[in-house]
Amino acid sequence: MLKNRKIASIEMSGHKVKSFTPPDTKNKLPKLYVVKSGSEVIYVGVTSQSIQSRLRYGLKAQGKGGYHGYKWKDLSEVDILIWHFPNESRDYVEAVEAELVYLFRKCTGKWPKHQMEIHFHNTSEDEIKAVKAIFKESCE
Repeated sequence: MLKNRKIASIEMSGHKVKSFTPPDTKNKLPKLYVVKSGSEVIYVGVTSQSIQSRLRYGLKAQGKGGYHGYKWKDLSEVDILIWHFPNESRDYVEAVEAELVYLFRKCTGKWPKHQMEIHFHNTSEDEIKAVKAIFKESCE
């Protein structure tokens, strides 16, 4: 959980931990993350960086080079759910991201509130299975 742009608590499989641990901290490992404000999904992103590095970059950006950071960074509290794809390409994870965002749109009637971009790729049946599993878990 993030509170006021800082990590307030981290849980892994229902257990509180002190900091991000592998595989969240692993570079070059494709990850998909879902940001929730209460029960509402407000953003879906992908990264191959350490999740801590990616979040820090998006939370601290002030417009240098044109990047202002996450649109949700000023919310007082958000939850972040993370999935790892150790044997998949970035294109695979981006396809899952796009389909997941579309599925949220289809089910709620609106795009995630702070979603600013999606990378579209044609999807395989395997990617669709991953999307359905992530969607179900994100909505719990």
